[in-house]
Amino acid sequence: MPNLTPGQLMKNAILADLQTLVDSGVLNSAFADELTKVNPLDRVWPGFPVAVVIPPVMTDDQFEDQASNTREYTWYVMVVTTPDNIPKNDPTYLEGLMDGIVAVFDMDATLQGTANAAVYPISIESPGPVNSNSVTYVVFYCTFKARVLVQAGVQ
Repeated sequence: MPNLTPGQLMKNAILADLQTLVDSGVLNSAFADELTKVNPLDRVWPGFPVAVVIPPVMTDDQFEDQASNTREYTWYVMVVTTPDNIPKNDPTYLEGLMDGIVAVFDMDATLQGTANAAVYPISIESPGPVNSNSVTYVVFYCTFKARVLVQAGVQ
């Protein structure tokens, strides 16, 4: 198997962290979207809620010294459910879902060692209804930055 890049290693760690939420019943599933669809909501869902890891944006890449760079990746995790999946007798369901996702990353401050230069705390965009192909979803995004020190320059 070829050596994986820092971004690939981080994505695998994010998916592994989200899998713990699948195993505990917080999420139905978690997977990575490789931008093969025009609309990421245009798919057959295995169940809800689901977490979709979106490819990152490299927001910074700076020389630290002659032999290393610090890369900063901004990650987006789209969490999707439906109004029908939100329990009618639990007015705090979405907050619990958000807190569960944030907590799993709070407990993994280096993304399993793949972000050796820090993981910044998650921020969450307000959840809201999104209509796609005549289906209404409830969607929110978890966003965070992860930094990794990589070899570069003069060796």
